[in-house]
Amino acid sequence: MANFTTKTIKEIYDGFIAKYTILRTKNGDNSPILSKAAIKSLGYAIAGVCGELWQLSVWVYKQCFPQTCGLAALKFWGNLIGVDYKNGETANLSVKLTDVNAQYLPAGVVYKELNSGLIFKTASQVATVEGEITATVICTSPGSVGNLPAGTVLNIANPIDGIPSTAIVTAVTIEGTADEELEEYRKRVLYKFRNKSQSGSPLDYYSWTMEVSGIVDALPYVLEEGTVTIYPVAEGSGKRRTPGGTLTPNPFPVWDKGQFTELSGSGQMLAIANSIEGSEPGVHDRRPVTVTVDIKTPNYTPFIIEITGLTDTSYSDSIREVLISVLDEKRPELVVLNYSEANAKINSGQLSAAVSNIIGDETFTKFTLKDGEGQETSEETLGIGCLAYLKTLIINGTTVYNNPDEEEQ
Repeated sequence: MANFTTKTIKEIYDGFIAKYTILRTKNGDNSPILSKAAIKSLGYAIAGVCGELWQLSVWVYKQCFPQTCGLAALKFWGNLIGVDYKNGETANLSVKLTDVNAQYLPAGVVYKELNSGLIFKTASQVATVEGEITATVICTSPGSVGNLPAGTVLNIANPIDGIPSTAIVTAVTIEGTADEELEEYRKRVLYKFRNKSQSGSPLDYYSWTMEVSGIVDALPYVLEEGTVTIYPVAEGSGKRRTPGGTLTPNPFPVWDKGQFTELSGSGQMLAIANSIEGSEPGVHDRRPVTVTVDIKTPNYTPFIIEITGLTDTSYSDSIREVLISVLDEKRPELVVLNYSEANAKINSGQLSAAVSNIIGDETFTKFTLKDGEGQETSEETLGIGCLAYLKTLIINGTTVYNNPDEEEQ
């Protein structure tokens, strides 16, 4: 399958000319040769038609296999084994209006964020309470672009009597996420083909968690008999990989008079719990009834890095990005997912080498790795449910990066 590649028109043309020459010589054809231009024209005409047919044949062939097919066909493959495509979420924001003189804010009112040009619409009609309104607005653009920080000002598009011209964002109630990348979805489909459901094994909990939009990894553990502990990993970097929302109760199951008490909460945490519980809302066909499940946010392990004697500090941003990228890819050793012990190690030499690759011919005199408390170390190993992140980067004595989420966590 891997060798079934598309031929170019030039390759087809060269093959035609080569066979034409061989046959002419083989048959002893001594008749006057057609003009070179005519042969070339005929060769390219044949090659053009064959090239189109070849392209079509290759495309059709690739759709027959989940390893090579496009998104539309891959969704069919995924549906066969119960792996649905994760469509992105549209951001929902909570906004506050003050000095309101109208009785209510209608549904569908359009607001605009002037710096980004993003458009938001009110989700429903909301009544005024003591001159204030707290409403939900929905971004019209998909993805994370709509996740505006608290304090952002939204401007009303069409003035309404008694409604102030601005609204202030107070919180992101539903985080916007992008549609799943094709190759990420392909990995999940192929993983499910290779790892069939095992009636509640750790691999099943991994697969069920990965069905939730915005979740890119899951670390399942059996730390005590009868309990599965899962550390889901959300999209993002550093500490922003914590899934959004809450889950109550946790762990479950919770039974009342023989009936399962439906889970409550919000966002991705609730979606994960519901996915583990059943293949669709209200259906309890996944988690074995006696197994409790504890869904936890990842344990974050901070690292401080100091680089001295760097000959060109214009590389500071590139160094920061490569260090964040390397640390983000680290995972604790987890045999059930084939996560190796080597990838669980945060090694000073490996990080130093990554920096050297970025700066080209420039050099530095010393690379120092420290733990979150500032103690120098040459190597650390990620523990259960742990993710690594860059806390601070210091270059030539100047702090060029502090993790922006330190104060929030």
